[in-house]
Amino acid sequence: MESNTKKLASNALVYGLFGLLQKGLGFFLLPVYASLLDTDELGIISTSTAVISFLVILFGLSLRGSTAYYYYKFKDQDIDYVKKFFGTNFSFILLFTVFGILLLFLGKEWVLEVLFKNIPFKPYVLLSLASVLLQPTYLFYQSILKAKHQAKKASLLDFLFFGTMASITITLIVVFNFKAEGALLANSIASFLVFIVSLIGIRKEITLCLDFAILKTSLKYSLPILPHNLSGWAMNMVDKLMLNNLNSLSIVALFDVGAQIGKVVNLISLGVNSAYSPWFFEQVRSRPKEKNIIVDVTNKIILLYACVAVAASLLSPEVLVIIGKPSYYESWKVVPFIANAFVINGFYFTYSNVFFLEKTKYLPVLTIIGAITNLTLNYFMIPAYGIFGAAIASLTTKIIFTLLTYTICQRIYPIPYHRLHLIIIFSTCFLLSCLPFFIQEYLEKISFIQRILIKSLVLLLIFLPIIYKNASQIKAIIKK
Repeated sequence: MESNTKKLASNALVYGLFGLLQKGLGFFLLPVYASLLDTDELGIISTSTAVISFLVILFGLSLRGSTAYYYYKFKDQDIDYVKKFFGTNFSFILLFTVFGILLLFLGKEWVLEVLFKNIPFKPYVLLSLASVLLQPTYLFYQSILKAKHQAKKASLLDFLFFGTMASITITLIVVFNFKAEGALLANSIASFLVFIVSLIGIRKEITLCLDFAILKTSLKYSLPILPHNLSGWAMNMVDKLMLNNLNSLSIVALFDVGAQIGKVVNLISLGVNSAYSPWFFEQVRSRPKEKNIIVDVTNKIILLYACVAVAASLLSPEVLVIIGKPSYYESWKVVPFIANAFVINGFYFTYSNVFFLEKTKYLPVLTIIGAITNLTLNYFMIPAYGIFGAAIASLTTKIIFTLLTYTICQRIYPIPYHRLHLIIIFSTCFLLSCLPFFIQEYLEKISFIQRILIKSLVLLLIFLPIIYKNASQIKAIIKK
């Protein structure tokens, strides 16, 4: 039992570390895009990336979700059956993806031209579809590695994909003066590389076949998960497609750049959650009555996210001056909304672990409600307010989703959170994050260096009392 716990903690650490590295690679591409590409070009990349992720989820039919379940069900009974099971799923995913792409070509006017509105078919859509064709094999091999607890190999494969894509993107755009096609070509090349690596790795894990009895069993398990996965995509990426369809590619780029800066909060929260989740389950198992420890840790985690959100929001205008063309400057206006959306999402991470205390049946319904909320808000808000509409829709969706899931979680496993304390943190964080709306116009009358100094002083005045109050715990963390 102890070795299993250590294995879980070790895997969580590996996935968390490599997850941060992957997210970091995307974040560090932002200066390249914002400084060298026009807004229309970046709009093509952002929209195409959102469509690629949607189609990969759709064509995968969530069959990867059944991998771990059936591996553990049969690995000690019939390993040959496990290989046939993997081989059937792998074969069907490949066939279904090819079939799906052929259908897209046949229905080009009704589907592709809607998903890729304002984007030329050659080379952008073709490059995107190449990535869609190649990625399912890589993702299925990933699911096998994770089912077998081969965390390092799975994470290295992920990093190979993202690292290759980032390095080729930088080379093509910076050195060879490619535009949006450079980023999409890099995605295709990286997808092809991990496709080959995955084929080599997967050959020992599967028996290539198409057993319809196995396929029926797999689809029965996986298809109910598909709406949940698509809803998760819709909650986080559908705004890009809707901005393009209801407005323009340039607006997509402005929103995406601001969102990337705001998502630095998400970057921090994903790393924290990789360590927090195993700790939470350990607390529930070993000290079920000492819930105040969970409350205390949650308060400090949310305070950390709030500080990051305020800093990102306050400094975003100056960050954009440094990394981007003047055409991207207005992007700072969405940062406070996106950053605060992910502060609230960070709170969701802390208590949503309750769902995994054998209560996962609630998640698909809640995620679908969140997706419908986001779609509805974007539909009405984007035509009226553009990128503000998308940003407000994102924040509002996170608030509604968090309140709903929090209510359900408290019924499953009540934790005495200090709700008033959390509301004060959220409210103060949002108000401080919105300071640029009131002061930026006046600050732009002074020099850039003076603006940085003034904002740094403001942040110091905000953070010093927090640091002083938590000094002993900060020292303990540093010492650890």
